[in-house]
Amino acid sequence: MPMSTLARASRWALLPLLALAACTSAARDPTPPAPPAPSVAPLLADAAEPSRPAATPVPPVAAGALNLVRAFIDAPYRVVAVARNPYAPYTLIVANERAAPSCGSETEPARCAPDDTCGSRHTAPTCFFFVEPTTDPATGDAGEAATRYVTRWPDTPGENALATDSLRFVDERTVEFRARNDDASFEEVWWLDLVTGAVAMQSRR
Repeated sequence: MPMSTLARASRWALLPLLALAACTSAARDPTPPAPPAPSVAPLLADAAEPSRPAATPVPPVAAGALNLVRAFIDAPYRVVAVARNPYAPYTLIVANERAAPSCGSETEPARCAPDDTCGSRHTAPTCFFFVEPTTDPATGDAGEAATRYVTRWPDTPGENALATDSLRFVDERTVEFRARNDDASFEEVWWLDLVTGAVAMQSRR
């Protein structure tokens, strides 16, 4: 057989072997297949919004209650402290004259003096003390029959104003309260007799 014919026959015989080798190599390839594309979670904005509770309508105020509301708003006084007597069925109330609301500007009106307390030249000048009946839940006793004015304090406003959180009943008829200056560096202790209306200083520091 001529050489050229033998070479062509050899090439044709090698083709099936090369194809088989390629298949075997592909079968043994250690590279893992690509993972599937992850699923896309729905966006938070697509989630349904939680339901909100409906607004509760404000009930209309009856005529009598409306008169009370208006009277309180228009009243010339302001309640600044309340203390319940643990020894007798009544409550002590401290009020003062409201400051005029005419200070500040047209866009930002303000009261002309701090009237959340009283007794000094820098606040409402005078504190007014009242006794209000309180029903005793144990006995049903209403104590005094009506609201009663006790006294006013001080005779002349100074540097110290009533510390509204200092009211303390010493006994059934005696109330202790304290007066302090703006930075609480000076303090006076006073006692008030709710029967006679007498006010006396006990100490100062």
